[in-house]
Amino acid sequence: MEWVKLLLALGAVVVVSQAARHPKLPPYLLGRPTAHGFVRHGDRFYDNFDTPATPLVRATVTQKVDNFDASNGATYTQRYWYNSNFTQNKNIVFLMIQGESPATDTWISNPNYQYLQWAKEFGADVFQLEHRCFGKSRPYPDTSMPGIKVCTMTQALADIHSFIGKMNDKYNFRNPKWITFGGSYPGTLSALFRQQYPQDTVGAVASSAPLDWTLDFFEYAMVVEDVLKQTSMQCWQNVNQAFTNMQQLSLTKGGIQQLNKYFSLTPAFVDGQYTQNDIDNFFANVYGYFQGVIQYTYDGRNAATLGGLNAQNLCNKMNDVNTPDVITRVKNTIDWVNTMNGDPVGGLDNSYSDMIAVLANATYDDSGDIAANRGWMWLCCNELGALQTTDQGRNIFQQTVPMGYYIDMCTAMFGADVGIKFIRDNNKQTLYKYKGADNYQATNVVLPNGAFDPWHVLGTYNNNTANHMTPLLIQGAAHCSDMYPTYAGEPADLAKNRAVIHDELKYFLGLSS
Repeated sequence: MEWVKLLLALGAVVVVSQAARHPKLPPYLLGRPTAHGFVRHGDRFYDNFDTPATPLVRATVTQKVDNFDASNGATYTQRYWYNSNFTQNKNIVFLMIQGESPATDTWISNPNYQYLQWAKEFGADVFQLEHRCFGKSRPYPDTSMPGIKVCTMTQALADIHSFIGKMNDKYNFRNPKWITFGGSYPGTLSALFRQQYPQDTVGAVASSAPLDWTLDFFEYAMVVEDVLKQTSMQCWQNVNQAFTNMQQLSLTKGGIQQLNKYFSLTPAFVDGQYTQNDIDNFFANVYGYFQGVIQYTYDGRNAATLGGLNAQNLCNKMNDVNTPDVITRVKNTIDWVNTMNGDPVGGLDNSYSDMIAVLANATYDDSGDIAANRGWMWLCCNELGALQTTDQGRNIFQQTVPMGYYIDMCTAMFGADVGIKFIRDNNKQTLYKYKGADNYQATNVVLPNGAFDPWHVLGTYNNNTANHMTPLLIQGAAHCSDMYPTYAGEPADLAKNRAVIHDELKYFLGLSS
């Protein structure tokens, strides 16, 4: 069982965990944790993962492999979960949409999650739907070309539409009031489903939902930089100096050898045997540790963040006066993050080719968790973009992670046809089809974002009171923070905004006084 558990004993915080990410993958790929995905499956609040709340139905539904090709009759089985534990037979139905990871029992059975608290209050039947091409919901036996081309956001939305209709028939819901929920990429699905298929639901909650799927997502680094600056100007200065020094070292043979020693790189850079992609990969991996801390800072979703994996403690590491060398402070920060997350501490794995070998492997591992990284990269290379460069000009991470690094990754994983033109044109088509953030319009949808979450800049802030389109920017909060259970010391703005979501749900259900 992959899990993280917090033990509070004699006032001490002890983290017990079993590392789950592939040893050749970095902790984060394009902002997604390589173990378990954006909305990590497993937290401190609920131990009975192997014996979930009853009654709980785990089942499959037959779906079309291609929802838009009438001549193609091929089908696949998509997994879903059904929890009737809270039902009051009111034909109120909540659907948790899953995304770029295998679905598990956790999000359908942990009664402490916010949406399940509301399911209990409103007497809702609750479903969870696994995304095609992730977990065990496999349109094809593997994710090779050309089969992986059906793994798209557009197909996933059509799957949800089909699923709702089939559940209405199977469970005899009459004039049902469906509300969809989702966080991160599934938040996007929740928002777009409300826009594209408004007849199927009475409302949606779309947490941390990117809608402006830009190709070059350099704004991500800008938010990370802003959060560090808000936390500590000295921290901002030290990170800036560290990356400046590292970039300078990367330009000379002697400097490269110093980077080997600083980070105990595995494998080490060998003169004449490394490429620019290897250098870019090193910087992307180091930058990724800063991304991960800021993206989930103060969310309290598991032992690590509850126990202090946050922006303030990151800055404490970068401001450590007992360690004069700022590059050594970066390495100490990496070791601290790995310790908090239960990952190995010591050398920094730095093989670009080994990473690509994992991501280019089109076979499914048993759980689908490793294969999910390839699936996420396909979504980004094919539709979403969100390539997290540091190309914005002068910034504390320097111009160390260029667009070309990600383009080369996409080509190496999916073939020569998936080059810059393919990626650019498909991303443009996504923005054109779904209209981006500025032109997003729907009725009865709440769109919460955390102000400390780098993804919040891709969300919409169009407010239409008459149509109950309600964007929320939660100060001090991180990625999907509104979805998790409350905890002592959480950002003060969370409670107020959760109350807004609650009141909007009452309106969607026709229960407002």
